Amino acid sequence: MRARWVVIGLFGLLCLVTLSYNGPFFDEGIYVTAGLRTLEGHGLSDRFLTWFAGSLAWPVLGALGYQLGGLVGARALAVLLGVISLSALGRAATNLFNTRVGFWTTVAFAINGPFIALSRLAVYDVLALVWIAISFWAVTELVRQDHRVWLVIAAIAYPLAFFAKYPIGLMAAPLLGVLLLLRKQKAYADVLIFGFLAGAMGLAFFLPLREQIGVFFSWRLENRPQFGATLGVIAIALAYMSAAPAFLALIGWYLAKGRRTLASLLMACLAIWPVYHILAEDPVGTGKHVVFGFLFVYPLVGLTLSRLWSGRRVRGLRRIVTVFLILGLTGLGILQANQADRGWPNLRPPASFLVERVQPGETLLINESWPFTMYLYASDRIESPWDIYDTYRVTHEETAPSLCTYDWIVDVRGSYTWPAEIADVLSQCDGYRLVYGHTSTVTNWGSELRFISYPVETAVWQKVAEE
Repeated sequence: MRARWVVIGLFGLLCLVTLSYNGPFFDEGIYVTAGLRTLEGHGLSDRFLTWFAGSLAWPVLGALGYQLGGLVGARALAVLLGVISLSALGRAATNLFNTRVGFWTTVAFAINGPFIALSRLAVYDVLALVWIAISFWAVTELVRQDHRVWLVIAAIAYPLAFFAKYPIGLMAAPLLGVLLLLRKQKAYADVLIFGFLAGAMGLAFFLPLREQIGVFFSWRLENRPQFGATLGVIAIALAYMSAAPAFLALIGWYLAKGRRTLASLLMACLAIWPVYHILAEDPVGTGKHVVFGFLFVYPLVGLTLSRLWSGRRVRGLRRIVTVFLILGLTGLGILQANQADRGWPNLRPPASFLVERVQPGETLLINESWPFTMYLYASDRIESPWDIYDTYRVTHEETAPSLCTYDWIVDVRGSYTWPAEIADVLSQCDGYRLVYGHTSTVTNWGSELRFISYPVETAVWQKVAEE
């Protein structure tokens, strides 16, 4: 038990000391800004729920962290949630198998690259993950203690995860699967209680907000960004993140001879998000979503490592192999986390330039808008986030100003580049001068199905006052 807490503590400490790895991710800018607006009483009137795939719970928490310590403060709160998730998973693995498996599950998950990256990112996935982890742990405590207070905890935690991020509702399948498999004759009553409590909470959330939430689902069907990613790129990215856990979990599945049905259920969880992303041909959030499948499959990874370390035959050799395996997984995890950390441009320098010069009342046209919006709004350089226009607003709002009338134009030549028709008009705008340029290096999957690094240039143009 003590060794497991040492691992959890080291994980949290190492995450905390590396929180300045990059500027704000696009979604971090959105959620912090939305949280600041919500704390000021504008969350519903700004209609964030019409295009957020979740409630305003994480935005508010992220904004509180931002007020305490800037972007690092918001990310530190995410690390705290990651630490709780890791602890809950270790307890769940202990309940399903034994203490040794719980320890090795904790070790293996703590060095998983996508989990490390997610735990240091101030997005609503971390809030959904902690509630799913708590629900999973509570289900296993129910199985161990046969006390339905744990069922109530599990049933409350699950809808909280759903409120944090709607697509995570898919994780009801493994939660209910464990209930049905391990609770035997009591399982059907458990599922009914779980469904009643979760459904009641869902209705309590949905009914007062149904108008905005209803708009979200129609909006989501019409807005599915692809960022140029092909099905091949999506598949290879998922395979790259999942190969090592899948291999070790498959060995754990084989070793769980007396609990093969449970092992099969946990193993199947690895496929939930890859199947979703491949069938939908959706590249958005793959690195974050796979972590939810890993949460359920990693007890099998822990089982593999536990048996390898504790095996009676050739124990010395087995332990040497285990150490080298952990070192290899650590290297892979650090590599994957670092690659994820470099998946977007560092926009802190151009954002700082604008914070020093933009005056309240001025309008801005920025294609990669929200990382700038977060800094400008938090610094009172703009009166409202809606003083900034981006591609979506320019192309969907009839009242958007003409393209050549903005006080500032920012062109980030990254994931949100201007459509050709907008770029053509902007290139012909008179009365602007280039006042700032910045280049940052981004690492992502390329069309040749390998990681490539490339420069992303940011240009800031200011309208020249007429004499």
